[in-house]
Amino acid sequence: MIRLIRALGVVLLLGGLAHSAGVARLYATTGVPDANRVLLDVWIAQAQLLSGGLYVAAARRARAGREWRALATFGALTIIGFSAAMLPVLIARAPVIFRVPPIGYLLASLTVLWRLSFRISDGG
Repeated sequence: MIRLIRALGVVLLLGGLAHSAGVARLYATTGVPDANRVLLDVWIAQAQLLSGGLYVAAARRARAGREWRALATFGALTIIGFSAAMLPVLIARAPVIFRVPPIGYLLASLTVLWRLSFRISDGG
């Protein structure tokens, strides 16, 4: 479980950084779009960075033998809330490439939350 949380955290952090860099490049080359689009892009990066940070912090605390479940729970709930809100729009309007990561984040975070609710931990 801890490996899953750490891996998911790293993927989310890297995804948030990559999203931010890609958006910055897009804005630099095409201009800044309307405020709604900018806020959406900020929200996407924020959700990924916040959840990723919570997951990485949880994994580090678990490795140190300290309480980690609350951090992992909040990481899972943050990305579940983000993904659940975004998926209907992505499915209706976005190419498949933009649907895959949120679906993966959602399924992995639901797994984390389910395992946490039953206190299932493989310790590694």
